[in-house]
Amino acid sequence: MTIIRAILLLLNFSLVPLAIGRLITYKAKSGLIAEYLIGFFGNLGIFYIIFAFCNWYQVWNTFKDPVIGAFSTLTYIYIGVISVLVLAWFWLDRKAIKGSVAYIKNKINCLLGSIRKDKFVIVYIIVFTIILAAQLYFAFKYQINQWSYDDYDYVVSSKDTVSSDTLTYVNFITGALANIAEKRAATSWVTYIAFLSRISNFEVTTLSHTLLPVLLVLIAYLTTYYIVKFLFKEMDNRLIAMILISLAYVFGLYSHYSNTFRLLGAVWQGKAVLSAIAIPFMTVYLMRLYAKEVKTAYMLPIAAVSLGACSLTILAGFFVSIVACVAWFVMCIYHRRIYGLRYLAASLFGPAFLGVFYLMLWMLQKDMQSFDFKYFKFRKVPDT
Repeated sequence: MTIIRAILLLLNFSLVPLAIGRLITYKAKSGLIAEYLIGFFGNLGIFYIIFAFCNWYQVWNTFKDPVIGAFSTLTYIYIGVISVLVLAWFWLDRKAIKGSVAYIKNKINCLLGSIRKDKFVIVYIIVFTIILAAQLYFAFKYQINQWSYDDYDYVVSSKDTVSSDTLTYVNFITGALANIAEKRAATSWVTYIAFLSRISNFEVTTLSHTLLPVLLVLIAYLTTYYIVKFLFKEMDNRLIAMILISLAYVFGLYSHYSNTFRLLGAVWQGKAVLSAIAIPFMTVYLMRLYAKEVKTAYMLPIAAVSLGACSLTILAGFFVSIVACVAWFVMCIYHRRIYGLRYLAASLFGPAFLGVFYLMLWMLQKDMQSFDFKYFKFRKVPDT
Protein backbone atom coordinates (compact mmCIF):
# COMPACT_ATOMS: atom_id res chain seq x y z
CA MET A 1 0.00 0.00 0.00
CA THR A 2 2.82 2.40 0.86
CA ILE A 3 4.42 1.76 -2.53
CA ILE A 4 1.15 2.58 -4.32
CA ARG A 5 0.79 5.78 -2.31
CA ALA A 6 4.38 6.76 -3.14
CA ILE A 7 3.76 6.10 -6.86
CA LEU A 8 0.65 8.29 -6.83
CA LEU A 9 2.67 11.07 -5.24
CA LEU A 10 5.63 10.69 -7.60
CA LEU A 11 3.38 10.80 -10.67
CA ASN A 12 2.56 14.41 -9.77
CA PHE A 13 6.28 15.25 -9.87
CA SER A 14 7.27 13.16 -12.89
CA LEU A 15 4.67 12.12 -15.48
CA VAL A 16 2.23 15.00 -14.97
CA PRO A 17 4.78 17.88 -15.25
CA LEU A 18 6.45 16.21 -18.22
CA ALA A 19 3.13 15.73 -20.02
CA ILE A 20 1.93 19.27 -19.29
CA GLY A 21 5.29 20.72 -20.26
CA ARG A 22 5.39 18.89 -23.57
CA LEU A 23 1.86 20.06 -24.38
CA ILE A 24 2.56 23.69 -23.45
CA THR A 25 5.76 23.72 -25.53
CA TYR A 26 4.31 21.66 -28.38
CA LYS A 27 4.89 24.59 -30.77
CA ALA A 28 7.74 26.11 -28.73
CA LYS A 29 10.37 23.46 -28.03
CA SER A 30 12.67 24.44 -25.19
CA GLY A 31 14.75 21.40 -24.19
CA LEU A 32 13.79 18.60 -21.83
CA ILE A 33 14.76 20.29 -18.55
CA ALA A 34 12.99 23.54 -19.47
CA GLU A 35 9.94 21.61 -20.65
CA TYR A 36 9.77 19.71 -17.35
CA LEU A 37 10.02 22.91 -15.29
CA ILE A 38 7.48 24.66 -17.52
CA GLY A 39 5.21 21.66 -16.98
CA PHE A 40 5.81 21.79 -13.23
CA PHE A 41 4.65 25.39 -13.02
CA GLY A 42 2.05 24.94 -15.75
CA ASN A 43 0.51 22.16 -13.68
CA LEU A 44 0.41 24.46 -10.65
CA GLY A 45 -1.16 27.11 -12.87
CA ILE A 46 -3.93 24.76 -14.01
CA PHE A 47 -4.62 23.83 -10.40
CA TYR A 48 -4.63 27.53 -9.49
CA ILE A 49 -7.27 28.42 -12.11
CA ILE A 50 -9.60 25.63 -10.98
CA PHE A 51 -8.94 26.57 -7.36
CA ALA A 52 -9.87 30.19 -8.07
CA PHE A 53 -13.28 29.28 -9.48
CA CYS A 54 -14.04 26.76 -6.71
CA ASN A 55 -12.90 29.11 -3.97
CA TRP A 56 -14.89 32.00 -5.40
CA TYR A 57 -18.02 29.84 -5.59
CA GLN A 58 -17.53 28.75 -1.97
CA VAL A 59 -17.05 32.27 -0.63
CA TRP A 60 -19.76 33.78 -2.83
CA ASN A 61 -22.33 31.38 -1.40
CA THR A 62 -21.30 31.89 2.22
CA PHE A 63 -23.90 33.87 4.14
CA LYS A 64 -24.64 32.21 7.48
CA ASP A 65 -23.68 28.55 7.33
CA PRO A 66 -20.33 27.32 5.97
CA VAL A 67 -20.28 25.83 2.47
CA ILE A 68 -18.77 22.34 2.50
CA GLY A 69 -17.44 20.32 -0.42
CA ALA A 70 -15.36 22.79 -2.44
CA PHE A 71 -12.14 20.83 -1.90
CA SER A 72 -13.68 17.60 -3.21
CA THR A 73 -15.09 19.46 -6.21
CA LEU A 74 -11.67 20.95 -6.93
CA THR A 75 -10.04 17.52 -6.63
CA TYR A 76 -12.43 15.81 -9.04
CA ILE A 77 -12.29 18.59 -11.65
CA TYR A 78 -8.50 18.81 -11.49
CA ILE A 79 -8.00 15.04 -11.79
CA GLY A 80 -10.38 14.98 -14.75
CA VAL A 81 -8.60 17.83 -16.53
CA ILE A 82 -5.12 16.40 -15.91
CA SER A 83 -6.21 12.93 -17.05
CA VAL A 84 -7.48 14.35 -20.35
CA LEU A 85 -4.27 16.34 -20.84
CA VAL A 86 -2.02 13.35 -20.10
CA LEU A 87 -3.97 11.21 -22.58
CA ALA A 88 -3.70 14.00 -25.15
CA TRP A 89 0.06 14.10 -24.62
CA PHE A 90 0.35 10.32 -25.07
CA TRP A 91 -1.40 10.67 -28.41
CA LEU A 92 0.21 13.85 -29.75
CA ASP A 93 3.72 12.98 -28.59
CA ARG A 94 3.61 9.26 -29.32
CA LYS A 95 6.53 9.38 -31.77
CA ALA A 96 8.78 11.15 -29.26
CA ILE A 97 7.71 8.72 -26.51
CA LYS A 98 8.70 5.77 -28.71
CA GLY A 99 12.05 7.41 -29.37
CA SER A 100 12.71 8.26 -25.72
CA VAL A 101 14.98 5.23 -25.24
CA ALA A 102 17.21 6.35 -28.09
CA TYR A 103 17.21 9.89 -26.66
CA ILE A 104 18.34 8.64 -23.24
CA LYS A 105 21.06 6.49 -24.82
CA ASN A 106 22.31 9.52 -26.74
CA LYS A 107 22.51 11.60 -23.55
CA ILE A 108 24.40 8.80 -21.77
CA ASN A 109 26.82 8.55 -24.67
CA CYS A 110 27.40 12.31 -24.51
CA LEU A 111 28.18 12.03 -20.80
CA LEU A 112 30.53 9.11 -21.40
CA GLY A 113 32.19 11.12 -24.15
CA SER A 114 32.81 13.97 -21.69
CA ILE A 115 34.30 11.50 -19.22
CA ARG A 116 36.61 10.02 -21.86
CA LYS A 117 37.69 13.50 -22.86
CA ASP A 118 38.44 14.51 -19.28
CA LYS A 119 38.73 11.67 -16.75
CA PHE A 120 38.40 14.16 -13.90
CA VAL A 121 34.73 14.66 -14.80
CA ILE A 122 33.91 11.40 -12.99
CA VAL A 123 35.53 12.82 -9.85
CA TYR A 124 33.32 15.91 -10.07
CA ILE A 125 30.26 13.70 -10.53
CA ILE A 126 31.13 11.65 -7.44
CA VAL A 127 31.79 14.75 -5.31
CA PHE A 128 28.53 16.42 -6.33
CA THR A 129 26.58 13.18 -5.84
CA ILE A 130 27.91 12.85 -2.28
CA ILE A 131 27.03 16.47 -1.43
CA LEU A 132 23.55 16.12 -2.94
CA ALA A 133 22.95 12.77 -1.21
CA ALA A 134 23.87 14.33 2.14
CA GLN A 135 21.39 17.17 1.58
CA LEU A 136 18.65 14.74 0.58
CA TYR A 137 19.35 12.61 3.65
CA PHE A 138 19.03 15.54 6.02
CA ALA A 139 15.98 16.82 4.12
CA PHE A 140 14.26 13.46 4.63
CA LYS A 141 15.42 12.75 8.16
CA TYR A 142 15.63 16.12 9.87
CA GLN A 143 13.31 18.63 8.22
CA ILE A 144 10.47 17.01 10.14
CA ASN A 145 11.95 18.78 13.19
CA GLN A 146 12.03 22.17 11.46
CA TRP A 147 8.95 24.12 12.51
CA SER A 148 8.93 27.84 11.88
CA TYR A 149 6.08 30.06 12.99
CA ASP A 150 4.83 30.01 9.38
CA ASP A 151 4.09 26.29 9.67
CA TYR A 152 1.31 26.97 12.14
CA ASP A 153 -0.34 28.59 9.14
CA TYR A 154 0.98 26.60 6.16
CA VAL A 155 0.75 23.03 7.42
CA VAL A 156 -2.32 23.58 9.60
CA SER A 157 -4.17 25.26 6.72
CA SER A 158 -3.48 22.26 4.47
CA LYS A 159 -4.61 19.88 7.20
CA ASP A 160 -7.80 21.87 7.77
CA THR A 161 -8.52 21.79 4.04
CA VAL A 162 -8.44 17.98 4.04
CA SER A 163 -10.40 17.50 7.25
CA SER A 164 -13.09 20.15 6.59
CA ASP A 165 -13.45 19.65 2.80
CA THR A 166 -13.24 23.41 2.31
CA LEU A 167 -10.74 25.82 0.73
CA THR A 168 -8.76 28.20 2.99
CA TYR A 169 -11.90 28.47 5.04
CA VAL A 170 -10.82 27.59 8.58
CA ASN A 171 -9.32 29.81 11.26
CA PHE A 172 -6.04 27.95 11.75
CA ILE A 173 -5.78 29.21 15.35
CA THR A 174 -9.28 28.41 16.65
CA GLY A 175 -10.44 25.90 14.03
CA ALA A 176 -13.67 27.82 13.50
CA LEU A 177 -15.53 27.95 10.16
CA ALA A 178 -15.81 30.19 8.20
CA ASN A 179 -12.71 32.33 8.03
CA ILE A 180 -11.20 33.95 4.95
CA ALA A 181 -7.57 35.05 5.01
CA GLU A 182 -7.01 36.82 1.70
CA LYS A 183 -3.34 35.93 1.41
CA ARG A 184 -4.17 32.21 1.67
CA ALA A 185 -7.46 32.36 -0.24
CA ALA A 186 -5.79 34.13 -3.18
CA THR A 187 -3.07 31.49 -3.68
CA SER A 188 -3.34 27.72 -4.01
CA TRP A 189 -0.05 26.19 -2.83
CA VAL A 190 -1.31 25.07 0.60
CA THR A 191 -4.36 23.59 -1.12
CA TYR A 192 -2.13 21.77 -3.61
CA ILE A 193 -0.29 20.17 -0.70
CA ALA A 194 -3.69 19.16 0.70
CA PHE A 195 -4.54 17.63 -2.69
CA LEU A 196 -1.29 15.64 -2.70
CA SER A 197 -2.10 14.45 0.80
CA ARG A 198 -5.57 13.29 -0.24
CA ILE A 199 -4.56 11.33 -3.34
CA SER A 200 -1.48 9.74 -1.70
CA ASN A 201 -3.06 9.30 1.74
CA PHE A 202 0.10 10.62 3.40
CA GLU A 203 -0.52 12.92 6.36
CA VAL A 204 -0.02 16.59 5.57
CA THR A 205 2.76 16.93 8.14
CA THR A 206 4.57 13.83 6.88
CA LEU A 207 4.22 15.05 3.32
CA SER A 208 5.39 18.60 4.03
CA HIS A 209 8.27 17.79 6.38
CA THR A 210 9.56 14.50 5.00
CA LEU A 211 8.65 13.77 1.38
CA LEU A 212 8.22 17.16 -0.28
CA PRO A 213 11.65 18.43 0.87
CA VAL A 214 13.37 15.58 -1.00
CA LEU A 215 11.39 16.15 -4.19
CA LEU A 216 11.70 19.93 -4.11
CA VAL A 217 15.44 19.88 -3.39
CA LEU A 218 15.89 17.67 -6.46
CA ILE A 219 13.81 20.05 -8.58
CA ALA A 220 15.80 23.00 -7.21
CA TYR A 221 19.08 21.41 -8.29
CA LEU A 222 17.57 20.55 -11.67
CA THR A 223 16.86 24.27 -12.01
CA THR A 224 20.43 25.03 -10.98
CA TYR A 225 21.75 22.66 -13.63
CA TYR A 226 19.55 24.37 -16.23
CA ILE A 227 21.22 27.66 -15.29
CA VAL A 228 24.81 26.37 -15.32
CA LYS A 229 24.12 24.57 -18.60
CA PHE A 230 23.24 27.95 -20.04
CA LEU A 231 26.39 29.54 -18.59
CA PHE A 232 28.98 26.84 -19.36
CA LYS A 233 29.48 24.68 -22.43
CA GLU A 234 31.86 22.05 -21.01
CA MET A 235 30.61 19.37 -18.61
CA ASP A 236 33.50 19.82 -16.16
CA ASN A 237 32.75 23.53 -15.75
CA ARG A 238 29.08 22.76 -15.19
CA LEU A 239 29.87 20.21 -12.49
CA ILE A 240 32.34 22.52 -10.76
CA ALA A 241 29.64 25.21 -10.69
CA MET A 242 27.12 22.73 -9.26
CA ILE A 243 29.57 21.72 -6.52
CA LEU A 244 30.31 25.33 -5.59
CA ILE A 245 26.62 26.26 -5.53
CA SER A 246 25.74 23.22 -3.40
CA LEU A 247 28.53 24.08 -0.95
CA ALA A 248 27.28 27.67 -0.83
CA TYR A 249 23.85 26.34 0.14
CA VAL A 250 25.26 24.00 2.80
CA PHE A 251 27.51 26.59 4.40
CA GLY A 252 25.47 29.67 3.56
CA LEU A 253 24.00 32.11 6.06
CA TYR A 254 21.40 29.94 7.76
CA SER A 255 18.68 32.33 8.78
CA HIS A 256 14.98 32.69 8.02
CA TYR A 257 15.85 35.40 5.49
CA SER A 258 18.43 33.47 3.45
CA ASN A 259 17.84 31.29 0.43
CA THR A 260 19.80 28.57 2.23
CA PHE A 261 17.05 28.30 4.82
CA ARG A 262 14.37 28.31 2.13
CA LEU A 263 15.99 25.39 0.28
CA LEU A 264 17.42 23.31 3.13
CA GLY A 265 15.25 24.40 6.04
CA ALA A 266 11.63 24.90 4.99
CA VAL A 267 11.43 24.23 1.28
CA TRP A 268 7.77 23.08 1.42
CA GLN A 269 6.64 26.68 2.00
CA GLY A 270 5.42 28.62 -1.01
CA LYS A 271 7.95 31.42 -0.72
CA ALA A 272 10.74 28.83 -0.56
CA VAL A 273 9.64 27.21 -3.83
CA LEU A 274 9.38 30.71 -5.29
CA SER A 275 12.90 31.78 -4.30
CA ALA A 276 14.72 28.47 -4.83
CA ILE A 277 13.04 27.30 -8.04
CA ALA A 278 10.58 29.68 -9.71
CA ILE A 279 12.50 32.97 -9.76
CA PRO A 280 15.89 31.50 -10.85
CA PHE A 281 14.31 29.47 -13.64
CA MET A 282 12.05 32.26 -14.88
CA THR A 283 14.93 34.75 -14.95
CA VAL A 284 17.20 32.58 -17.10
CA TYR A 285 14.36 31.27 -19.27
CA LEU A 286 13.26 34.82 -20.10
CA MET A 287 16.82 35.89 -20.86
CA ARG A 288 17.27 33.00 -23.26
CA LEU A 289 14.03 33.77 -25.07
CA TYR A 290 14.63 37.52 -25.27
CA ALA A 291 18.07 36.87 -26.79
CA LYS A 292 16.42 35.22 -29.80
CA GLU A 293 13.71 36.24 -32.23
CA VAL A 294 10.36 36.89 -30.54
CA LYS A 295 7.79 34.22 -31.38
CA THR A 296 4.15 34.19 -30.30
CA ALA A 297 4.36 30.44 -29.60
CA TYR A 298 6.57 31.11 -26.56
CA MET A 299 3.99 33.34 -24.89
CA LEU A 300 2.10 30.30 -23.54
CA PRO A 301 5.14 28.76 -21.76
CA ILE A 302 6.04 32.14 -20.26
CA ALA A 303 2.48 32.73 -19.06
CA ALA A 304 2.34 29.18 -17.61
CA VAL A 305 5.50 29.72 -15.57
CA SER A 306 4.30 33.15 -14.43
CA LEU A 307 0.90 31.85 -13.31
CA GLY A 308 2.34 28.77 -11.59
CA ALA A 309 4.84 30.91 -9.69
CA CYS A 310 2.07 33.27 -8.55
CA SER A 311 0.07 30.33 -7.18
CA LEU A 312 2.76 29.83 -4.52
CA THR A 313 2.51 32.96 -2.40
CA ILE A 314 1.29 36.54 -2.46
CA LEU A 315 4.93 37.67 -2.58
CA ALA A 316 5.16 36.16 -6.07
CA GLY A 317 3.07 39.02 -7.39
CA PHE A 318 5.90 41.40 -6.55
CA PHE A 319 8.91 39.21 -7.40
CA VAL A 320 7.57 37.85 -10.68
CA SER A 321 6.66 41.39 -11.76
CA ILE A 322 10.16 42.61 -10.89
CA VAL A 323 11.83 39.74 -12.79
CA ALA A 324 9.56 40.28 -15.81
CA CYS A 325 10.20 44.02 -15.98
CA VAL A 326 13.95 43.85 -15.28
CA ALA A 327 14.48 41.08 -17.86
CA TRP A 328 12.53 43.07 -20.45
CA PHE A 329 14.39 46.31 -19.68
CA VAL A 330 17.83 44.67 -19.81
CA MET A 331 17.08 42.94 -23.11
CA CYS A 332 15.74 46.17 -24.59
CA ILE A 333 19.16 47.66 -23.85
CA TYR A 334 20.77 44.56 -25.38
CA HIS A 335 18.76 44.92 -28.60
CA ARG A 336 18.96 48.74 -28.46
CA ARG A 337 15.24 49.16 -29.04
CA ILE A 338 11.86 48.36 -27.50
CA TYR A 339 11.80 44.60 -27.82
CA GLY A 340 9.61 41.68 -26.80
CA LEU A 341 6.47 43.40 -25.55
CA ARG A 342 4.57 40.14 -26.15
CA TYR A 343 6.92 38.32 -23.79
CA LEU A 344 6.53 41.09 -21.20
CA ALA A 345 2.74 40.81 -21.36
CA ALA A 346 2.91 37.02 -21.01
CA SER A 347 5.31 37.19 -18.05
CA LEU A 348 2.96 39.59 -16.24
CA PHE A 349 -0.05 37.30 -16.70
CA GLY A 350 0.49 35.60 -13.32
CA PRO A 351 0.75 38.82 -11.27
CA ALA A 352 -2.30 40.21 -13.11
CA PHE A 353 -4.35 37.09 -12.35
CA LEU A 354 -3.23 37.11 -8.71
CA GLY A 355 -3.91 40.82 -8.32
CA VAL A 356 -7.41 40.66 -9.78
CA PHE A 357 -8.33 37.56 -7.77
CA TYR A 358 -7.00 39.06 -4.54
CA LEU A 359 -8.88 42.31 -5.13
CA MET A 360 -12.14 40.48 -5.86
CA LEU A 361 -11.80 38.39 -2.70
CA TRP A 362 -11.05 41.52 -0.68
CA MET A 363 -14.16 43.27 -2.03
CA LEU A 364 -16.29 40.18 -1.44
CA GLN A 365 -15.07 39.89 2.13
CA LYS A 366 -15.91 43.54 2.75
CA ASP A 367 -19.45 42.86 1.53
CA MET A 368 -19.66 39.80 3.81
CA GLN A 369 -18.99 41.97 6.86
CA SER A 370 -22.29 43.79 6.33
CA PHE A 371 -25.47 43.52 4.29
CA ASP A 372 -24.86 46.76 2.40
CA PHE A 373 -23.18 44.91 -0.49
CA LYS A 374 -21.09 47.90 -1.52
CA TYR A 375 -19.13 46.12 -4.26
CA PHE A 376 -21.41 43.29 -5.41
CA LYS A 377 -24.90 44.74 -5.14
CA PHE A 378 -26.47 41.85 -7.07
CA ARG A 379 -25.36 39.34 -4.44
CA LYS A 380 -28.47 38.50 -2.45
CA VAL A 381 -28.98 36.69 0.83
CA PRO A 382 -31.07 33.56 0.16
CA ASP A 383 -34.52 33.42 1.70
CA THR A 384 -34.70 31.46 4.96
